[in-house]
Amino acid sequence: MNTLRMIWLATIVLCIGTQVIMFSLQAGALRRYGHRSFCLLGVGSACVAVYAALGAAPYFFTFSASALANLLSIALAFAFIGVIFGVWGTASLFRRFGQLHRASTGVSGDVA
Repeated sequence: MNTLRMIWLATIVLCIGTQVIMFSLQAGALRRYGHRSFCLLGVGSACVAVYAALGAAPYFFTFSASALANLLSIALAFAFIGVIFGVWGTASLFRRFGQLHRASTGVSGDVA
């Protein structure tokens, strides 16, 4: 097996593993705290894990050029959706943290 294929596979395994861990943390936080940001982040992590799994498919299977293009297009759509939900969930989490911080310190209104 050549070095590039091993690096490619290691990158995909690392990506999927990281997303599974992140999803587990987000699911636990959602159960504990019930805030929607953790749901958004979980959807983002799941989409990125699907993206990585679809990216790994050509490692195990042979595809025609058109089938490979279709597969990678679908994978890219999952990545795009994952990024949108990840950014949205992160912004929601930061916003909620700011609200909690202001409430805990007795500050009202927006702080620059």
